[in-house]
Amino acid sequence: MPDFLKKAFDKFDAMIILAAVILFGNFDYENLSTFDKIYIASFAAWGVMKIIRVYILYKNETDKK
Repeated sequence: MPDFLKKAFDKFDAMIILAAVILFGNFDYENLSTFDKIYIASFAAWGVMKIIRVYILYKNETDKK
């Protein structure tokens, strides 16, 4: 695994992804509550921010070489 991925992901990220898998598997998609919608939106925002973080770490890693 490249170093920038080791820097980008830690134990808490694994727990967030595990919680998302469990919750997304149990959602009633035909009848989403407000909590479900907020969780989906916050997980999407976390995912976008994580992708941006990986990109920044990747750019920094390649610029050093």
